[in-house]
Amino acid sequence: MAGTFKFKIITPERVVIDTEVEQVTATARDGQLSILPHHEPLVTALGIDILRYVERGEEHSAAIIGGILEVSEEDVVVLSDAAELGIEIDEARANKAKERAEVEKMQKADKLDTHMAELALAKAMARLRAAELAEQRKHRSRRGG
Repeated sequence: MAGTFKFKIITPERVVIDTEVEQVTATARDGQLSILPHHEPLVTALGIDILRYVERGEEHSAAIIGGILEVSEEDVVVLSDAAELGIEIDEARANKAKERAEVEKMQKADKLDTHMAELALAKAMARLRAAELAEQRKHRSRRGG
């Protein structure tokens, strides 16, 4: 297929997704980038944020907790310590993690502890945004567009 490419998200525990997509949009450490078919090869570090991908004309999301994005001639691969598809995320659990991280961040005086609390907050926020996008897509599908 000329308009698609192979896309994988891999963590140490599992292959999160392995599919054909039309586009991938991710947040690298130095800004956002979108990958389309026939993109030039590259390797970049990813931040903690959501990743969006278009599969068969529908946009989907995943929470990516850092990692590496590699674009080759054949495919796009994300290697991450942790990643979840938006449809897999338990919103209530993610909200509780966000609340805990916000409290911890306000209580920490040590720079390292503050940084760890900020990372936990960024992770929770990415998970919540991915879950929210998945929920919005589900509602649009039910309404027919």
